[in-house]
Amino acid sequence: MKKYDFRKYKLIFSLFAIAAASFGIVSCEKAPKGQNVTTTNIPMTQLEVASRRIWIYLPPGYENGDKYYPVLYMHDGQNLFDEKTSFAGQWEVGLSLDRLVREGKTEGAIVVGIDNGGDQRESEYAPWAGCSTKTPKGGSYTDFIVHSLKPFIDYNYRTLPDRANTGIAGSSSGGNISFYALMRYPETFGKAMLFSPALWCQQEENRNFLKTADLKRGVRVYMDVGTNEGEGNEPEDYVRETKHIYSELQKMDGVAVKLVVDEGGQHNEKYWAKRFPEAFLWTF
Repeated sequence: MKKYDFRKYKLIFSLFAIAAASFGIVSCEKAPKGQNVTTTNIPMTQLEVASRRIWIYLPPGYENGDKYYPVLYMHDGQNLFDEKTSFAGQWEVGLSLDRLVREGKTEGAIVVGIDNGGDQRESEYAPWAGCSTKTPKGGSYTDFIVHSLKPFIDYNYRTLPDRANTGIAGSSSGGNISFYALMRYPETFGKAMLFSPALWCQQEENRNFLKTADLKRGVRVYMDVGTNEGEGNEPEDYVRETKHIYSELQKMDGVAVKLVVDEGGQHNEKYWAKRFPEAFLWTF
């Protein structure tokens, strides 16, 4: 197993150890359908938010072993594990990963779900103004993940903290902010999963930022899109721009990219849940 020298992170990890003691790892009253999921509340100082609920899924065998795991950070945490907290059904992330481990298809991963900010969701997932927001907070949101949340997780759990073992994923606007995080922090994220990304929104900004992005060799980007996303011209816009970004990523040296076009696929959790297992296996 690869060894990591955590001594160079001693100061920052010490600070987060103190923070961890203050926050406490607060278990859910009842783990959704037997999944090994806990929650905690963490301040989002970058967004001036007092606290935000974070969901932490641990793979089978975590408690009884000493293995270190890759980590996948996901947005819209309310929708990932629990039907009761979801907007329109859950992704079944924990159930799917548990099954994949049982089937011997993966050794598992830690998944960190970040609740969205409710009426601030579109702002937090937007790097630039336009479409549905005039007050973009995507830069501050990704700063929170990289500079606050990730050190907290790396200190408190057995993680493989390097970029090759760190991924980020989301759907719709959550796909957009995942793509932005990959481009803005290529030294942190080596994997991204973009489910039905609304890349047609802020199209030129995304395209221009990609041109200047310093994506590292070994990066893996999974993308998918349904042919029945949204209303009016939106289905065509989703497919067109997703295919465009896919083709641009294909031209980049050392970047592996996969595109799945789901015929008849719609813009909701049911379809993202269906595509998640294979997306995870390819990306990780």
